Amino acid sequence: MKTNKRFKIGDFVIIAAVVIFILFFFYRNVLSKPAGRRVEITAQAYENSFFLDEDRVVEVEGPLGITEVLISDGEAWVRSSPCREKICIKMGRIKRVSEQVVCIPNRVVVEVVGENGRVDGVTR
Repeated sequence: MKTNKRFKIGDFVIIAAVVIFILFFFYRNVLSKPAGRRVEITAQAYENSFFLDEDRVVEVEGPLGITEVLISDGEAWVRSSPCREKICIKMGRIKRVSEQVVCIPNRVVVEVVGENGRVDGVTR
């Protein structure tokens, strides 16, 4: 028995469709940056928001001292904080809408806000 192992035209169409599908979702979820995303920084006597596109260092005064928030390359994170455990620094970088970094001892909240194309959950 001889089997024919050549690709048919339908095989190429399916492979091309899968590749296009993968590239589309990779671009949409990894490469594209939604417009209008901002970082809202809230503390005891401070509240401000900054666009993620603009690189800057923000110093926020809290009850323990100054928490330093760095905004760079479309991401935000706490670079330094006077709190003891440094959990806010270990939380890492945030860039997606509704992600947060919170320093509870120094009462500083850093949150990404803006247009959200994805929904994590819906409650009624």
